[in-house]
Amino acid sequence: MATKVKIYTLSTCSHCKAAKKFLNENNIVFDATDVDLLQGADRENVLNEVVQYNPQRSFPTIIIGDEIIIGFKEVDIKEALGLL
Repeated sequence: MATKVKIYTLSTCSHCKAAKKFLNENNIVFDATDVDLLQGADRENVLNEVVQYNPQRSFPTIIIGDEIIIGFKEVDIKEALGLL
C-alpha cells in the first residue's frame, strides 16, 4: 500500500509550490491543503492540525506516513517516500 502523504501549504509560498511540483513529478498521490485559502472555522481547525505536527506553523508542513518534514527538503522527502 502506498504511504499516505499530506501537505499543508500556503497558496503564495514558493517552497510549497516546489514541494507540490516535486510530488507531482514523482507521481506521488497526496492530499494538499492551502491553509491561507480557508476561512473561519475551517481555517482554525486546519491550523490546529498543523500545530500538532509543527508548532512553528511554518509551511510547507509535509506528513509522509509517520514522518513530519518541515519545509521543502527534497532529500528528506525522497527518503520518507523510499525514492532513494
